[in-house]
Formats: sequence, C-alpha cells, structure tokens
Amino acid sequence: MSGMASGIGHAIHLAVRHLRHHAGRSVLIVLALSLVGFLPIAVDGVVDAGGRALRARAADTPLVAGAEGAPIDLVLAALYFRKPPDRTMTLGSLEALATGELATAIPIVMGDRVKKSPLVGVDPAYRDFRGLRVGDGRWFAVAGECVLGAEVARRWGISVDDRIITEPREMFDLAGAYPLRMRVVGVLEPSGSADDGVVFVSPATAWIVQGLAHGHDKVDEEADPELVMGRTDDVVIVSPKVREFVEITDENRASFHFHGKREDRPVTAAILVPHDERSETILMGRADAGLLPVQLVRASEVVDRLLVEVFRIRRILMSVLGVVAVATLLLVVVVLALSIRIRAVEIETMHLIGASRLRVGLILGSEVVILIGISVAVAAIGGIVLTGAIPMVENLLIG
Repeated sequence: MSGMASGIGHAIHLAVRHLRHHAGRSVLIVLALSLVGFLPIAVDGVVDAGGRALRARAADTPLVAGAEGAPIDLVLAALYFRKPPDRTMTLGSLEALATGELATAIPIVMGDRVKKSPLVGVDPAYRDFRGLRVGDGRWFAVAGECVLGAEVARRWGISVDDRIITEPREMFDLAGAYPLRMRVVGVLEPSGSADDGVVFVSPATAWIVQGLAHGHDKVDEEADPELVMGRTDDVVIVSPKVREFVEITDENRASFHFHGKREDRPVTAAILVPHDERSETILMGRADAGLLPVQLVRASEVVDRLLVEVFRIRRILMSVLGVVAVATLLLVVVVLALSIRIRAVEIETMHLIGASRLRVGLILGSEVVILIGISVAVAAIGGIVLTGAIPMVENLLIG
C-alpha cells in the first residue's frame, strides 16, 4: 500500500511539473472547462434572482391602473419605474375609479429624470404603502422639494440641503418647461428595491417639471432696465428675457399656478389597494366588463406572464450552452490527445528508464484529473461569488 501511495504521489508530482511547464496551455484548458461549468450556474442564478425580485414586488402590489395599452409596460412603469407607457390617464379618471370606497388610489407621475434617475411624483400614501423610511432629513412637504433613494444619494454623493436640477425634457422645448432646481430634504434608508434608484417628489412638482404650472418674475420692481420695455400706472411691459422660474422658493411659491383643469392633469399609473377581497373582486369585475374609464390589472398575473417568457428563453439558452459545452469538451479531448502524440518521445523515454504502462497512464491521468479539479473549483468559486452578488444583480434587473 505504501508503494502504491508513493507511486501516486510521484505521478502527481510529475503531472504538476508538466502542467506548470506548459502553463499557457493549462490555463486555457482550465478557463474553457470552468466556463462550461459556470455559465449554467450563472444563467440559473441571474434568472432566479430576477424572478424572485419581480414576484416579491408584484405580490406586494394588488392592482395597477393606467391608460389602455400593454399591461407589461404599465406594470413595469408602476413597480420598477421603467420607461413610462406611451399613453397616460387623467387625474379625474383615477379619482372616478377610486370612488365608492372600494380602494385607495396611489397616483404615480413619471416622464422626467434627474441625475440619470427617474423623477417620480407620489403622495405620502406611497411612502406608507412601500414602508419607506427616511434615514436622513424628512419627507417632502411642498412643491420644489425632493427625497432621494439611497442608491442615488450614494452614487452622486448628495446629502440633505443640496440642490439638484432636472434634466431638460427636449433640446427645444416650445412649451417653456425649464429644468427645475430642487432642494433635497431627505434621503431614504436602503430598501433593496427599485425605490433606491429614484428621486421622489410630489405630483405637483412633477407636473411643474412637465410645464403644467409656472410662476413669474416680479418685474414691476425690477431694477434691470433691459427687462422692462415700458410701464404705465397699471401695466408693465417686459422683454422676452423674462421667463418662468427654475427654482421654487418661499418667496415665489405663491406665484405658481397650474394651467387647465385639475382633473385633466396626467397620471402615468396608479397603485390601487382594495379595502378587502370583495372590493378587489368588484373592481376586477367592472374592469372585465369594460365599465371602468381606465385599464386595471393584477400586477402578479402580469409578472407571471412575463416570467413565463423569461423561463422559456432560459430553456433555449441552457440548450445552447449544452451544445457549447459538448463542443468545448470535445475540443479539450482533441487538445489532450494531440498533446499525448507530441509527447511520444517523452513517453518512450519513461518506458526505457523502467516506467510501466500503468505508471505512465497514472501520470497522464493525474494531469487530466488536476485540470478538471481546478476547473470545478474555479466554477464553484464563481458560483459562490455570484450568489453573494445576487442582491446587486436583483437591483440591476429592477432598477
């Protein structure tokens, strides 16, 4: 037994020395085999992480309302603040939907961005519904104030009392919607959800950014003669230099006013929280019968339909990876076979100095086992690292 153990030890020693001597070839083989093992783990891990994240947030959201269109676009906008749907509903239609004490409606107003993050208009009911907590500062109270998600604040190094400016809506905005400079009054605690990557404001602030409201400079006391073209006792004629405010302050807040009727203001989507199962059944029954002014869907059902397609794609991808794995293994076998043929002189020398065929086979087999063992270890380590990074992957998928 000791002689056999010694022989195995010598064979492993010679195998290691040979692999180190041909380090480049050995590394390439290990990388190829590691990828064969790691890619299926990665695909499964990422898809499962995305599925869990999508299902968890959808399960916490009973109903989503919005204008007629693709339900998937509506749900992704309402839950994950993706690109807003092409059509919006009006505030009046949403309020009509929530009448009858069947449900609480939480409006969501989107369409603009700040610091490369979605600008989302919500009322305090959304904060309570999602269980969001302000880690520093407070929740916004008036138009022109905003609260940052934890990831936005961390990425840009923004804190309470800083100012941030919304991104221009268009290169040439004929409607006169100027970028708004907002005061940061709070930073949310990390929630591990899509809320971490959002800048929250009131619906009124979101509508102001869209150009639905504006204020005016007080030019009657303006000292700059270029801004005043003429004046009478009752009228001040101003030059085109005077424009709407880009920042709402305590001094000018009262001058802001909205255009049009309140019920005509756009709402991107809304979360509906039925008061009980009966109320939810009544609302969905009215929706199915076409009696509601807006589209109403169950978020969990829409997400499940989306995941069916995702899992179908995963099966196709796993099949492709299986074919690639077979091709890779065959290529590795060819490389090893060619290596043995090239080493014919070396193997003959081992026979001449007394090495049996079993001993030579043990050396060659040890090389293969070492390569496979290292590859499995690398693939396993990659899987462990991916598992640890799953929360970050989930945020990327929903964020």
